[in-house]
Amino acid sequence: MYNRGPEVLPAMKLKEEKELQSISEEYEKALHLFLKKSYAKAGEIFARIVESYKDSEFYSVLEIQTRAKVYQSITHAQTHPLKIKLENAQDHIWEGAFQLNAGDVAKALEHFAYAEKSNCRDAYLYYLMAAAYLRQEDTAGALRYIEKCLKKDESYKVIIYNEPDFEPLQQNPDFLKLVE
Repeated sequence: MYNRGPEVLPAMKLKEEKELQSISEEYEKALHLFLKKSYAKAGEIFARIVESYKDSEFYSVLEIQTRAKVYQSITHAQTHPLKIKLENAQDHIWEGAFQLNAGDVAKALEHFAYAEKSNCRDAYLYYLMAAAYLRQEDTAGALRYIEKCLKKDESYKVIIYNEPDFEPLQQNPDFLKLVE
């Protein structure tokens, strides 16, 4: 029995190498699609990897299979985004802030406008609206909402003056009158 060990070991090593090469090729293809934001196609390949290699006896293969599970869940989240029900003005403010941070200024302004039409007269809302208008290079709109913000809460003067988003207004005399 002692003599059989070395003969079996090379056969297992070869099987592991073949399985590792196979999963690596599939994983690479899926990852390439993922990076190109082809989430549906990448998700299909990740799912196939997860299913095909779930019973592997090799740690190296299972490690890649586990990574594929993580990417599979990410692709699922990308292809099936959660729908959040916005129930009140505050929900729209938070969603607007999220959209503003994500770079979708138009969508952010839609949410802010909804909150404002819902009789929300919050200084923070006006602050966010001013930032959004400034990102659209609408200086007049930004100044109008800075003024509304400061009428609601003067403590925002320091915040607005020091906020990097409002840096383009640092030389604007109307801005300086508002924040001084």
